[in-house]
Amino acid sequence: MSSKSTATKENKLSEQEVNERLSARGYAHFASYRPDGMIHLTPIWYNWNGSQFRLTLGAGRIHLKNLALDPRCSILVDEDPRVTEGLAAGAWAIMCRGNAELSQDPDLIKEVTHAVLSKTLGPKDADEYTVPIMAEGRTIVTITPKDWLTWDYNKGED
Repeated sequence: MSSKSTATKENKLSEQEVNERLSARGYAHFASYRPDGMIHLTPIWYNWNGSQFRLTLGAGRIHLKNLALDPRCSILVDEDPRVTEGLAAGAWAIMCRGNAELSQDPDLIKEVTHAVLSKTLGPKDADEYTVPIMAEGRTIVTITPKDWLTWDYNKGED
């Protein structure tokens, strides 16, 4: 276990490690800017295609209003088993910033919504949930990361 408590070049995740962790089942924390400058931060399901995050958001989501005014956003995917397993378990995180692109293309909505649900819930539940969730109206948010910050406290020197 590394004694480091911040991101360093020694504990940075490789591109392969980033892709493996972002492709695994899990969720992210997503931040957009409210009109008053404050952050709107929520947990969110996502799909990672190797170069972009794709989110499927319901019509009433505050993030959509925020992103329409200011496309800047951040995503954090992390795990900190130290809370339940103790200090030796380490922690890791992947943070990125980018600009969101919004789309209401029907084919893209169906494709991305099903991909997000499959990754998060598994294919069987995704098949059952795709049609009902589409009924509320969806928008696809695509984020191409511009800046990355990653770390794994189990990497690097002790």
